[in-house]
Amino acid sequence: MSVTREGHQGTSLPSISRRDFLKLAGAAGILAGTGQLGRLPGAAEAGGTSLPTPASDLRVASAWIPKGGYVNAGDTFQQVVEAATDFSWLSRGDRVFIKLALNSGSPYPSTTDPWALHLMIRMLQEKGAGKVVVGDQSGPIVNWTPPQQRGSSRECARTAGLLQVIEENGAEPVFFEERGWDAVIETTPVGEHHWPEPLLVTSLVEEVDHIVYMPRVSSHMLGEITSGLKLPVGFLRNDSRRVFHGAGESFYAMYEEINHVPEIESRRRLIVSSGRLVLSMRGPDGGPVTEPDYGLVFASEYLLAHEMLAYAWLQWNREFATPPDELATAGAGMRSAYRPGDIYQHPAVVNIMRRKGISQPGIGWEQLNQGPDDSVIEYLKKQMKA
Repeated sequence: MSVTREGHQGTSLPSISRRDFLKLAGAAGILAGTGQLGRLPGAAEAGGTSLPTPASDLRVASAWIPKGGYVNAGDTFQQVVEAATDFSWLSRGDRVFIKLALNSGSPYPSTTDPWALHLMIRMLQEKGAGKVVVGDQSGPIVNWTPPQQRGSSRECARTAGLLQVIEENGAEPVFFEERGWDAVIETTPVGEHHWPEPLLVTSLVEEVDHIVYMPRVSSHMLGEITSGLKLPVGFLRNDSRRVFHGAGESFYAMYEEINHVPEIESRRRLIVSSGRLVLSMRGPDGGPVTEPDYGLVFASEYLLAHEMLAYAWLQWNREFATPPDELATAGAGMRSAYRPGDIYQHPAVVNIMRRKGISQPGIGWEQLNQGPDDSVIEYLKKQMKA
């Protein structure tokens, strides 16, 4: 047990820079009573031997928001972000780009939470950002491959309720296809990677000082989960997107490796998610949406720490908040069936751990307030191998 920020007795995990690293607990656990569930293609086999602990400090901060109480939770959101980063990376006048999850024009949680976006823009401005730029390029429904021009990311942002938030807060909306087909840079991930050819990434990444990811907590029919690790797909031009979508078992590794092209990785500072609603199955657009009694807002400077809490929260919402008939029906259409258990075996997670030389991350989970009962906390801790 540990003490939360507010001084209550809680179950938040200690920061690994001050405590012992967490250790891998044997073979991948499959929770009893949930039935036989499928395995992700390309996932590593779980062994029975504990792996060495890493010299890493991966921290994520979170807070619970009562159902329907988000309107009055602006201070809580700010506390979460400030617990995740001290903003020492931000100098007055810097340009900050907020990368949305805007695969479609569907409302949150199919896309970024407008409530959280509003608060993040205002917070960056108050911290001294000179210009806040917000945008993305939407998924298959938008294709401006010359001479074709189909769909509009701007229109997607409008129908998702995000464009109004951007404009009302004095930020600059940017949608990559509108910048032109040739407004890209050619780049490759640092180190060994699975990409057979250079990536074509929007040139906007070289025009800003910092990048903040704002994903959602959502299922994905092909990727199992779409959160921080998959968010940078929107940086790619359409032809580069086709390359990794047709890559078979390398699909997971290749989308994760977009995070490691130097123009993105050197500028990424923060990942912030609102999980007050969760798209628990199917996805990335459409499927069962859960609204638990307590929603989770969380932030981290570390992609892996953020992903582990996002994945654990997605799994809890699947198992305990999604009606069984919807769970079964939606699961039948997914490339990888829902399977609670070892989230560290997801191929994209395996890939980033290998790239970073991490055998088992020591995740420090700081909870800033009290929320649901201990069974929820213990479930999330178990999924994260706490």
